[in-house]
Amino acid sequence: MRCRTRVALTVAAAFILGIIGCGATESSSVREATVAPAAVPAPNPPAPPPDPPASPPDPPALPHEFVAPAAPTGFEMSGPAFDIKADVCQMKYVRPLDPPGDQKHTVCWVQKGFGVAPGSDSGGTSYILGHAWAKTPLIFNPLSELAMQEVTGQNPEMQSSVPTFPVKAINGYKIVLRTPTGTLTYTVTRVFAVPKAQAGDVKSLVANTPNRVVVITCGVKGGVDVDDNIVVDAYLTSSTAG
Repeated sequence: MRCRTRVALTVAAAFILGIIGCGATESSSVREATVAPAAVPAPNPPAPPPDPPASPPDPPALPHEFVAPAAPTGFEMSGPAFDIKADVCQMKYVRPLDPPGDQKHTVCWVQKGFGVAPGSDSGGTSYILGHAWAKTPLIFNPLSELAMQEVTGQNPEMQSSVPTFPVKAINGYKIVLRTPTGTLTYTVTRVFAVPKAQAGDVKSLVANTPNRVVVITCGVKGGVDVDDNIVVDAYLTSSTAG
């Protein structure tokens, strides 16, 4: 029996020196010898502050070319701990969400009724699902196992009155979706674990947020399947046509 990426989804609403000098003049009618006082050296002025270090150049702007919305065909998620590459199948929105097909090399995009087709100016969230399983390593095992290392079940962060458990290790990872119209790159900004039965009650998960991709998989920890989903939020940072 494989792990289902179960998400009990509910309906959600579609979403700043001056230098002062003194001079003396001698009267032309007075020719008496005078003894000039010893010159008193002026105090050295304070050294000017050093120039501030040169600011580093701004990083080059990331490309944002127009990429028309289209079904994704290729997926990659990469960072220091893993690099997951997969083909992308299309799946219907049928609860519980259970990605079909090859579970070792394929993830699935929910094509209708839940989210939108990814593009450079998408009007909502695109959802990518894949399996993780304790008994046989599947496509998202590296993601799930790394995330669950931080999940202790203690100190939950409440979202929509649902206990969730933040994961920091995957922030900054890149997600790349390849489509027939171009390549879209997203940066992970938030990851959390949530009980499967309550995942659909988390409003931020089901919100139709523009230019966002959400990745969902099952929790695997210490060689055991756990009753949590891992949820990954990522936002578009570059797009390249072609």
